[in-house]
Amino acid sequence: MAKIQARNVDDALYQRIEQSAMKNERSLEGEIRTALREYYQPVVSQEPMMSERERWQHETGKRLKWLFDRLMADNYFRDYAGGRTLDTFDLVRLGRQLNTSPGLLMDIMDGQQELTFELADAMAEKFGSSAEWLLGESGQLFPFVDIGSVGYREFFFPAESKSDYTFEFLRISGGMHDGTLLILRQDVQTKRITPGVINDFHLSSGMGSGGYGNMKRFLLLLKTEGARLSINTFDWTPEHPNFGFSTVIGQHHHVYFQDSPHRSSARWLQQVFNGEDPGDWFSTGWSSVLREIGETPFGDDSKVAGGVVSE
Repeated sequence: MAKIQARNVDDALYQRIEQSAMKNERSLEGEIRTALREYYQPVVSQEPMMSERERWQHETGKRLKWLFDRLMADNYFRDYAGGRTLDTFDLVRLGRQLNTSPGLLMDIMDGQQELTFELADAMAEKFGSSAEWLLGESGQLFPFVDIGSVGYREFFFPAESKSDYTFEFLRISGGMHDGTLLILRQDVQTKRITPGVINDFHLSSGMGSGGYGNMKRFLLLLKTEGARLSINTFDWTPEHPNFGFSTVIGQHHHVYFQDSPHRSSARWLQQVFNGEDPGDWFSTGWSSVLREIGETPFGDDSKVAGGVVSE
């Protein structure tokens, strides 16, 4: 260990050190060693203060990594049996889809570069994510449309759109959200998918007059005005039956809901259109609603087969 020698120590100071050593029952050398150790404490390094811009860049980088991790966990590329962790090769493929450098994506995730509006919008277009969420505003990572709020007709027949659409209806089967209807609307031309959820009724029993009234309006609209729509119907079984709604809806890419282990083809829409009760949905005094739906003719020359409404 190192040695220290001190010359020309003031007599009064030496006396005070000697008295302190006697009081603490230490040698003079031990007293000096203790005093030096207490006075020269190790310097604790402090993180440099971040500017508002640096803090925003780091928070944005964390959100971007969360997005990419979620895409991989949801099996976005669909080339593996299930989800997996993000690696460099995935960033190369994601960068190619976004027409940007994977190195830039890494720098953004590390908080070394800022996420531009243009790149956030490109991610929203490619992955169905929210540019506002990525940039730090509130909302959902993968926004779901509240179909009842925008209107049933507007969701199925957007006023400003000339596109054709296909639809996947996924009825949550089992658990605390049994009967909740999720709908994936795909633009045939652009292939873009818009997910939506019905909150003002559920496809099961136990609703009041308001819920059954909304269900009737919804199904009659489909039967009379949407009979030529391409609709595939499924039962979707959640991995955890009593999942928290906000932890799943809006937090997963749409491929998560299209994952075959969780969904299976179903005929419940065809059954209701035919006036058949798929599972005692109308057994608690609401059989008249089912009868009205079954007796209402289709609005176009169409057929319903195999759970698909098509031409």
